[in-house]
Amino acid sequence: MTIERLRAILGYSKSHPKDISEDIANFCNQIDVSNLNGIRNLLQIVRPYLLQRKYLIIQIPLHDDEIGAFVYKGDSLSYLVINTSMPVLNINFALCHELHHIFFSADEALNKARIDLDYYSNENEMRANEFAGNLLMPEIEFRQMFLKLRTIYADNPQSELKIIVSLMNYFKAPFMAVYIRCYELDLLTSTPQYLDIELETIKKEFEELWLDTADLQASKIDNAEYLIKQVQEKGSEYVEKEYINKRTLQKALENIKVLFAKVKVGA
Repeated sequence: MTIERLRAILGYSKSHPKDISEDIANFCNQIDVSNLNGIRNLLQIVRPYLLQRKYLIIQIPLHDDEIGAFVYKGDSLSYLVINTSMPVLNINFALCHELHHIFFSADEALNKARIDLDYYSNENEMRANEFAGNLLMPEIEFRQMFLKLRTIYADNPQSELKIIVSLMNYFKAPFMAVYIRCYELDLLTSTPQYLDIELETIKKEFEELWLDTADLQASKIDNAEYLIKQVQEKGSEYVEKEYINKRTLQKALENIKVLFAKVKVGA
């Protein structure tokens, strides 16, 4: 992260507060919650609502260690793929980012490759990032926790870093997302000094604060075999009902296995 990118993010945040608030309110309405305070396992909550939209969530460890999640839009069934080769905190943010694309983007936008887009200048990606930050770290709760932690670490010379790391652990969000959120809400006003912080530094702070470092690691959850099993069972049911033939089912299974062989770690 550079200071120029941080300024671009904060500039977008300051100029679009109403848009983001409306997105959050709309999203809460669609998943039948009054607000996001206290929600810690968003994946569990959104899964049935994504199924209603014909989206299946798949968690698999990919070879790519930069893409946290992506959406694949199919004709009859679409997929939200979560890359469990990345640290848990990072894929939490990536999940929230992709949820914005699913709930608010036009179908044609989802079909376009977004891997090469500049996330700091593209309007849709900036908005999805802002949505993700607000989703993971609701303003009222975030302010309360920040002020509480500031009191706790008031006499510590490394108070700012300890606050950020503690907020990471509490909101299950990556360091830079938490850091940016603090500046968005004017909780930090000093010149940023942690824009290029190393993972080892963060891990050391986790350990010193007796926080669980597991969220800094990849979970390696792998739904591949379960997905194949589900396709096999559902496909067999459709064959029996003569919705499809055996050849179509076999081809679908072969295509899934070929895809996993290309993208999945250990395939």
